[in-house]
This record gives sequence, C-alpha cells and structure tokens, in this order.
Amino acid sequence: MDAPLPPLHKPRFTSTHVVRWMAAQQNWDRIHFDQAFCRDVARLEAPVINGALKQHWIAQFLAQALPGSWPWRIDYKFLAPDHVGQKLQVRGSAGASYDHGGRRFQEVAVEIVNLDRDAVTTRGNAVVLLPRDGETVLDALGVEGPPGLALPLEVAAVDPGAPAAASARLGSELDRRVSHYALDLSRLRLFADAVMDLAPFHYDPAAPSPWHSVVAPPLFPLHGLEALPGTYPLDEAPDAQGREGVNEVGRDLARQFGFSAAGGMNAGNRVQVHSLARVGERICAHSILADVRRRSGPRGGDMLFFESLNHYSEAGGRPLLTERQTVVFRLGG
Repeated sequence: MDAPLPPLHKPRFTSTHVVRWMAAQQNWDRIHFDQAFCRDVARLEAPVINGALKQHWIAQFLAQALPGSWPWRIDYKFLAPDHVGQKLQVRGSAGASYDHGGRRFQEVAVEIVNLDRDAVTTRGNAVVLLPRDGETVLDALGVEGPPGLALPLEVAAVDPGAPAAASARLGSELDRRVSHYALDLSRLRLFADAVMDLAPFHYDPAAPSPWHSVVAPPLFPLHGLEALPGTYPLDEAPDAQGREGVNEVGRDLARQFGFSAAGGMNAGNRVQVHSLARVGERICAHSILADVRRRSGPRGGDMLFFESLNHYSEAGGRPLLTERQTVVFRLGG
C-alpha cells in the first residue's frame, strides 16, 4: 500500500504572484494575466496559473517530503487548468522501491489539487534516488535506473493522421541555443521569491550547502537561457500571445508549424535530472521533434500533440537535464 507523504502548502495564487513568477521565469504569455486575451483570443474562461510553476512545486514537494533525495525523474500531465486566484496544494504518496546498481530508487505518485474546486488538476509520477547513509544525493550523472524507469529518448513512428509536413520533420532539430550570460545570484533570488520557500542553498551564498556553493533548483535550466536584449522581441499584433519573446526551446512551435500561438497549450512533460546548474555557469540547450500525433479532443474537434526532446547542459558539456515536452494545438484554433 502506498504511504502518504506530507503535502506541500502554498498561499492562494493571486495575479500579483503570477506577475512575480513570470518575471522570474522570463515568460510573457498573455494567457496568464490578460483577461480580454483569454476570453477573445485564447478561448479560456480566465487567466490560468502557469504550468511551469506547478512543475517546480512538484520538485519542491519531493525535496521536502524526502530530504536528501534526488528528483531523478518527474512526469506530469495537466488534467484541467487552474485559474489565477485559486488555491492549490501538492500531495503525494510513496510507492514501490527498487535496488539497482547499489542505489535505491523510490516511486512517488504526485498530484496537484485545486482546493477551491476540490479537484485534481495535475497528476504525475516521480522516481527519486534515496540518500545512502544519510548523505544528500548530489547528482545523478551516469546513473542507470531499473529497466523501464529512465526517460525514453527514441523518436516516435509517424502517425498517419498527423500533417505530412510535420511528420517529415520527426527526428530533426527544432532549435539550438546557448545562454549569452552566466547564471547569477540575482536571477536565483528572484526565482526563489517566485517559487516561495525554496531551500536557502538555492540563492544564499552564506547558507550551508552539501554542494559547497549555491546551486539552481533542479528544473531551473528549462528557464535558464539568457539572450541579449532584443533577441526575441514581442509582437505588437493584438492577438500576439507573448510567447514569441520567451527564450526557451521546444515550446514555441506555432510559428514553425503554421498554427496560431493562441491555440497552443502546455500539456505536461517528462523530465530526467542529471545535475544542478551552479552560479557562473552558462546553460545550453538543443531540441528535436520526437513525436507528432492527431487525437480527438474531449469536447469535439481534433487536436495535434507535438512532443519535443530537449537536452540541457552547462557550456562545458555536463548534462543538466533531459525533457520530453508536450504542446497541444486545437486544429483551427
């Protein structure tokens, strides 16, 4: 039987919290703050809480519930949107554990509950590396988990229902970016404020750290690319989403495949974490198209699911994390 873990409590997430998080993430997507855009363009009931923030809360939940462990694998899927102003809580339970290669792996079922609606809106699974002899696990470089638990790296077969032009790009590179600036304490301080209640070794050089330095949170590389000002300008069109100004790989697929950006949504991702970025390091990333498939939507109409395989490292080549990110587009949206 699964053993419940202590839940992660967060304050009610207001529009002010959203603005702070978006500045920390460097994300200008209007579906998170612009009511008129949500209603008239994106066809959403109201601004939604950022999915990227919720994945950081899952990682934070694991760190607090299982001290000293390593978030080796985190998968999650969004079941329904959470609207700005609602209160969320992260819950989970420890499941099966495995001994492999001299290490112990622990499976954890996780979910995010919208307390205002009494509904699970995000559900996922994680695999953590448990500490040995009470020592914090510092990285997972070279770790091979039990068969079937590692993140799959293969490119999917062609879906006959998917557009031929998109299917033709399966396995090809979508994007490659190198951060122009090194990671600094100011960015990590802003990030810690926005996520709330992060461990001090993620932002404070004076705090005791098993790494003997400040390290970024596990999923930080997803937002850690830094470009020169003006590299990704915001579009002035009334229906521009704002995502055109975000420096991330594997997400801004609308322009590459001819869709309206307002019709796209983050559907979840699967991540394997290898090591943590340190202050002074530059982050690099490249992305390939790993899957494209056509499915019927729950409310009628068809949807296209794009999955990118994204690799992040520091500039010297040390792997940071690998991600399979899913973006969904309503056809005609």
